[in-house]
Amino acid sequence: MNSHAFRAAIRSTAQLRCQRRVITPSTATPRQALFSLRQTARSYASTPAHGTGHTGAAHHTDSDAAWVIGSLLVFGPLIYKLTAPPPRKKADVDHTHHSGSKQSKHNEGEDEAEEKEQHDDGSSSAASHKREKDFYPYILIGAGTASFAAMEAIREKDPSATILIIGNEDIGPYMRPPLSKEMWFNKSEETTDKLSFKDWQGNERNIVLQGKEKIELLSQEALDTIESVDSGVKVLTGAIVSDLNVAEQTITLNSGKTLKYGKVLLATGGVPKTLPVLKGAGEDKVTTFRSVQDFKKLHALIKSTDKKIVIIGGGFLGSELAVAVSHYGKEKNVSVTQIFPEDGNMGLVFPRYLSKWTTSQVEQEGVVVKSNSRVASTKAVGDQVELTLESGEKIVADHVVVAVGIEANVELAKKAGLELDETRGGVVVNAELQARHNVYCAGDMTSFHDVTLGRRRVEHYDNAILGGRVAGQNMASDNLHKPYKHQSMFWSDLGPHIGYEAVGILDSKLSTVSIWTKKPTVVAGTEDAEESKSEAVAASSSASSSEKEGKRERATATPLPAEGVKVEDKEKYNKGLVLYLKDKRIVGLLMWNNFGKVEDARKILGQVYDTEKVETLVKPFGIHEE
Repeated sequence: MNSHAFRAAIRSTAQLRCQRRVITPSTATPRQALFSLRQTARSYASTPAHGTGHTGAAHHTDSDAAWVIGSLLVFGPLIYKLTAPPPRKKADVDHTHHSGSKQSKHNEGEDEAEEKEQHDDGSSSAASHKREKDFYPYILIGAGTASFAAMEAIREKDPSATILIIGNEDIGPYMRPPLSKEMWFNKSEETTDKLSFKDWQGNERNIVLQGKEKIELLSQEALDTIESVDSGVKVLTGAIVSDLNVAEQTITLNSGKTLKYGKVLLATGGVPKTLPVLKGAGEDKVTTFRSVQDFKKLHALIKSTDKKIVIIGGGFLGSELAVAVSHYGKEKNVSVTQIFPEDGNMGLVFPRYLSKWTTSQVEQEGVVVKSNSRVASTKAVGDQVELTLESGEKIVADHVVVAVGIEANVELAKKAGLELDETRGGVVVNAELQARHNVYCAGDMTSFHDVTLGRRRVEHYDNAILGGRVAGQNMASDNLHKPYKHQSMFWSDLGPHIGYEAVGILDSKLSTVSIWTKKPTVVAGTEDAEESKSEAVAASSSASSSEKEGKRERATATPLPAEGVKVEDKEKYNKGLVLYLKDKRIVGLLMWNNFGKVEDARKILGQVYDTEKVETLVKPFGIHEE
């Protein structure tokens, strides 16, 4: 090739590369690029040679053309590779190359695995331990409601999750509330033996929690025989976790066996408080009512006739149990005496007038109430217990039930070095119910931040369910943790005739506003009444017609000192609403014999109370509806 032909070929190639830079994949395909190369070669071969003035020009032209064609054929593929458009994205060519080689399929499989790993919610580390002996991706300590709710939430997000629940009883997760309520109103002993009951609507239920997940109960001996952990839910019964090592992510059972975990939930609940003064009564004569075994023990005792039962405590559990046991034992001549230091039942929760009225209703159920009383001493007298009150009065009992509240069970958490709430009790957690890395808490033993009411520790069933559920969801996901914002509700039944639901903080020390369908009688001119005017205001209704006419009274904002309410047995607070105020804000609502209004209550919790708008405020609760 002479110099003129070579320079021409280079210019042609340069022009082609410039053209290729502006050609997009949508306008030029590789086939078109190769066609362009051939056209260039053909056009150059047909171009007249320079220097046609000497002989042999035709020979040089043919020779140059051959050199150019040969050069393009040799360097053409290289030029094509350098100037070809970039390959399309995988999504564009997926269908085109679906039938590629085994190697391409293998590469695609690796891509998918990598993508799955990037989006996996923490299951990769658990998978690496899948067949390892004594490793469980999820361990839930405490076999109560919170753990059950957490288990269901985990399995919803990860249906193949392996979960071990550890409890110190010989039964799986169960509901505690019916033990002091509906279980005592069964008409069939067989129903009770099966731990079944009928709720107030007549529906037959069982206290053992049953969901869609199949739960396998294990003893510690059976646990030792497991060589590799399979998918599913197992409950280790009769076991106590004696140590939690957060750094090593291990727990140690009271048997000495060590288990490894991926994530752990502490839902150890509470421990019933005791009274040192009862030590002289003998352990077999005193029950701290908390578990199924406590229920069975008391229930078996009352099957005999003429038993005398003393219940110490006037709060939720003590009042419920006093009414329930008295109702159950009526036909067997069982007597029930209730002792507590407050002015009336639920004295730490209800306004004083409502507490006193509630006591009158408890007494009508056959309970002998000893309010403003404390036990000074006890001693065993034969097969019975003699209790001496501070007033000097002596009471003889066959059995004593202590129901004076619980303390958060934080013994394990304390040993593990978790942060504790010295004011409220419980383990301090963040908004996602996490105490430390891979350590979560739920239920009675959790001190959490309530977005409306500040830091709290709540000992109610609904909190255990929803708190356990949020903890479980967060345990099953390394990303997008969910904050616990639920405003839990609670309820109580004093027999089949009195029931209430509530949200928020109910404290008798707070100012209250009450709205009732019946106007209470006011005792005028008392010092207590005058002193309480600035602390408690009740919005009562004014009667404009008789009950025979079937009309409800309308609520008014009439000031009514709560301390000045005269309690009469004939007076009934059939339906009402009590607002609890702190710094002029509504921090709690008690809905008395007024059910299904919890969502309405949650909506106004935290709002500023305005006496001019009380009608609008309480309208959703239907206090005056038929």
